[in-house]
Amino acid sequence: MAEPASAPSDGLSSALTTGRALILLQLLSRLLTFALNQGLVRLAPPAVFGTAAIQFDLVAATVLFLSREGVRNALLRRKGDDDNDVNSGFSTQDAALATLPFKLGCGVAVAVLALYLSTSSAETTSQPYFHVALRLYVYGALAELAIEPLYVRALRESPPRIRVRVQAEGGMAIVRAVVTFACLVLDPSGQRALLGFAIGHSAGASWLAARYVYEYGGLKVLPSLFFPKTNDQTTKREETGAASTRALAIANTRQSVVKHVLTEADRLAVGRISPLGDQGGYAVAMNYGSLVARIIFQPIEETLLLHWSRALDSPSTLPLLTLALRLSLHLLLLLPVFLPPLLPIVLPVLLPRRYVTETDAASTLQTYLVCYLPVLSFNGILEAFHAASATPEQVARQAWFMIASSVAFAWSLVVFTGVYAGWFMGYGRTAGGVTRSPPPGLLTSIFHCTTEQALIYSSCVAMSTRIAYAWPHAQGFFRKRGTPLTFAAIVPKARVRYVVAVTGAGLWVLAYRLGTSLRDQAILLAVGAVAGILVLYTIYTAEHDQFSAIGASLGRHEREPEPQTQPKPKSE
Repeated sequence: MAEPASAPSDGLSSALTTGRALILLQLLSRLLTFALNQGLVRLAPPAVFGTAAIQFDLVAATVLFLSREGVRNALLRRKGDDDNDVNSGFSTQDAALATLPFKLGCGVAVAVLALYLSTSSAETTSQPYFHVALRLYVYGALAELAIEPLYVRALRESPPRIRVRVQAEGGMAIVRAVVTFACLVLDPSGQRALLGFAIGHSAGASWLAARYVYEYGGLKVLPSLFFPKTNDQTTKREETGAASTRALAIANTRQSVVKHVLTEADRLAVGRISPLGDQGGYAVAMNYGSLVARIIFQPIEETLLLHWSRALDSPSTLPLLTLALRLSLHLLLLLPVFLPPLLPIVLPVLLPRRYVTETDAASTLQTYLVCYLPVLSFNGILEAFHAASATPEQVARQAWFMIASSVAFAWSLVVFTGVYAGWFMGYGRTAGGVTRSPPPGLLTSIFHCTTEQALIYSSCVAMSTRIAYAWPHAQGFFRKRGTPLTFAAIVPKARVRYVVAVTGAGLWVLAYRLGTSLRDQAILLAVGAVAGILVLYTIYTAEHDQFSAIGASLGRHEREPEPQTQPKPKSE
């Protein structure tokens, strides 16, 4: 029987509901953890914070990303073969494939640990409780991988169990921050600070795993996470679909190796060429700088990926992509104009005094917000569309651009900082009480930027290389369907550009003329707030028609009764 006519609208409504829930999850959990992190950065020394937030987090993220990303994307793109699959979220073949990330994770964890320990400096490994803390971080990663079948099942059910994900991920962030904060408060000497971060990380992962296990039957579901049931009576259609999913998972996993190296290249580099104290400053700056990315960008990208994976041929696909990209480009207008004059006023509230005086956290944070966030947002939307629409051949082709972007990052780093031998000559390591620093490069010598800023610029160059592939892919996809995607369609409207230019110029002139007294700073903040409200109102009026069209489409679907359909007979 044919699909119901309202399926695309149903997918869009479900996707936008997912997006609202995820943004609310990120907003509430991040606001709470932000308050707790304010205490963490004031309790933890920069060296400890750098080890935990840069190095240990990178180890855990590497195990997670390389083990599950390819399989997860392939399973989320796959549709159920029958109504039972839609209702349960899984077929037998999918359930078996979903257990693969944990098995991969065990091997990946061993390899990553061996590589990390063999390349870490004595300054790093000699910290109290270093090895115990590292093992706890790896345990947390494996706990997340173990419940991956339940995560995929929850998102593939109709409707998705968004409530479970909100409680699991929001609770994980809160538990992690609360437990870490408690451990640091109970250890005023700071000798067990690194262990406190590790206990908090593992406690958060345990909460996440326990919430999914509880949702799907408690302890009795555990055997299926490691030993899925097999079914010898599969139809030809099911076998074909499973083979296609496996092929896509393999292609995605191969690509994820290069993608992860590129995505985490800045942390890899800063962990290699910067002393532990500077790594702590970089970590604090990234923690605040990525707050917007975690609250807004990540949920939007996941929502778009989920919608396009289910309803790629929906009429809403092109309008949604165009609107998302255009809103993303607004960041390229707003952040460079409004942040530089206003950020110095709020920095004393965000950063502890020792991070401002002893590290380059302030300049790193401004560079991240002004330069990196707009590129990150634009690339994330394009890659979400690519993940939902690309064939295995196109995924393999993208891997070559990932390699090219890695080369672009490395070459940019050479030009900007002069660390052409840093990977091999031990720059950033401490020996005999002396830390070896790389020779000056183009940006560090001419424009007097820090090594951490140069890393961010190199990441922007590398991400632009990825955009150079993803944008033509999106254009080609819609060109074949007779609805072209043009650059002119995603450029912010002229009235928005005009208002940003006028208000931004006024703000910069005012910042130049005012002093540093509390009264002058209050005036500048007030003017900045008024200018920001005016710009946001202009954006809203400029995009009102687009928002209304999408809202009307959803409203029509919600008013229409869902058509009754009979279950589809199984193929023999």
